[in-house]
Amino acid sequence: MDNNKPEQPNNHRPIPKLFFDDLTGARMNRCISCEQDLLDSQMPYFIEKAIKPHLGYKAYATVFEYAMCINCMNEHKGKISASSLTNINQYFQKHIDISRRQYLVAHELYDDLGLWMDHCMVTDRHITTIGECQIYAQCVGDQLAMGDCPYMISGEALDAVINLLSAETIDAFDKLKDELVGPSAFQDLLKGGPRVLL
Repeated sequence: MDNNKPEQPNNHRPIPKLFFDDLTGARMNRCISCEQDLLDSQMPYFIEKAIKPHLGYKAYATVFEYAMCINCMNEHKGKISASSLTNINQYFQKHIDISRRQYLVAHELYDDLGLWMDHCMVTDRHITTIGECQIYAQCVGDQLAMGDCPYMISGEALDAVINLLSAETIDAFDKLKDELVGPSAFQDLLKGGPRVLL
């Protein structure tokens, strides 16, 4: 036993394979923006994946995926206009059932990932009834931090959020989309619109 290794908080679990790099089959280890090593540092980072599920998470096609350190994430969030940020916050406050997530945390139900991700956090639709969605995780090193994340949002809910954004923010997300994964990879899923949400 390594006595020098810090003890993990109770709400941390090893990152599940669902959030691994689909190409390599390994954990994502670099920030897509600054290329910082994410596994060796203790800096929090986020993983976002857009997928088309078949039979839920048992089979799915990945449209794009990336990991980003919290510093780069905050930098990109700073490009969201004030009006868009207000609209997004109001939308989520109205549609997300916070009590469900609070229940999971209060009862420390951290071992069943399905309790956190099987239903769209906004529409409550089950993963098996959704044609496309995006999944999100917050991590530290090789651990998944469970609390605000992980979660899944259906394409239907993402479309509703996109409609709330200012032209300025849509332009910023378009540029970020092209920077992160390239425009061609998005055309099928995004139908021409941005879907990178930070």
